[in-house]
Amino acid sequence: MENIDIYVWAGIIVISLILEFTSMDLTSIWFSLGALVALILASLTVPLEWQVISFFVVSIVSIATLRQWAKAKLLNSEGKTNMELIKDEKFNLQVEITDTQKGALRYHDVVWTAISHDGNPIAEGEWVSVQEIKGNKLIVKKVGK
Repeated sequence: MENIDIYVWAGIIVISLILEFTSMDLTSIWFSLGALVALILASLTVPLEWQVISFFVVSIVSIATLRQWAKAKLLNSEGKTNMELIKDEKFNLQVEITDTQKGALRYHDVVWTAISHDGNPIAEGEWVSVQEIKGNKLIVKKVGK
């Protein structure tokens, strides 16, 4: 007779991984670790009670010890923000900024809406630098080339 425990633990691994990939919240990956240990025990024909105990112990210990560390490492991007990427660059204004019209500039093939930081008009073709980002608008200041 085949050891059905192996298939059950493999199924739990697959289901918890699918749930993790759909949520990316580090909630069910820990059950995959517990199920992996239980699967190894099942393949060694360890009694089911010990498989279940090891599943819960490994899952709980993983959640308690590794979840905060993994969230800090994986989910908190240490990459630069949009403002950090563009703060020292100069841009050629593609659409003039007037009292009634917002301007536009292009950054990495993305057209951004531009607003003058002091409310003064800026002509098309002038060089500007980004002072801040508000939502999806760049607050710009006229600069020399």
